Amino acid sequence: TMTLISYYLGLRARAEAPRMMLAFASIPHQCIDIPMKEWPARKKAGDLCHFGQLPSLKLADGTLISQSGSITRYVAKIAKLYPEDPVAAAEADMIFELSQEMSDINPVLNFFPTDHPRWKERHQSYFASLPRWMGAAEKLLGDKNFFGGPAPHYGDFGLFHICDNTLTVDPRSLDSYPAINAWMARMKAFPAIQKYMAERPGPSTPNWGIPGTLMMSKKS
Repeated sequence: TMTLISYYLGLRARAEAPRMMLAFASIPHQCIDIPMKEWPARKKAGDLCHFGQLPSLKLADGTLISQSGSITRYVAKIAKLYPEDPVAAAEADMIFELSQEMSDINPVLNFFPTDHPRWKERHQSYFASLPRWMGAAEKLLGDKNFFGGPAPHYGDFGLFHICDNTLTVDPRSLDSYPAINAWMARMKAFPAIQKYMAERPGPSTPNWGIPGTLMMSKKS
């Protein structure tokens, strides 16, 4: 059987959406998180990535894909979560690109220790921009169940990850967006997503995460 290998670090960030889609579509794969202390040597070896950064995705034939957007779109295509129609595809890309624009929540949660001066700066600028992003997202969602319509497309997974991290940082931050909350509940209702979220690594996983970050103060 074809097995994909998703490589990343002990962070809940740029590998989440593709890993969630692989789980959702029941595509055989393995997730490997390189411990932070081993990363400099692995980076130097150069066998896991093309540009000195993770995530990367290794295909069954040994092909290595780097860059989170490229990985996410490849996975979306094999998981049948990337629309074939060019207009629908552009609309899905638009939601995914919104999630990329919002990706500062990743280092706020996972990377900068909370006593780091850049943590406060990034935290403030992210939450200052949140109403603009969420207001637009609610408008685009409208009365649809998912951004993809009756079923999610890959943009739904990208934005779901970002909103999940946002709520981990500030559980009340999306209170004013009932449509977004209802959409998140629909995403979480998929058994595959529930299982993924329950079983993914976290603060209690050995050799995972960065000490002093907000993520490491959480229970799961």
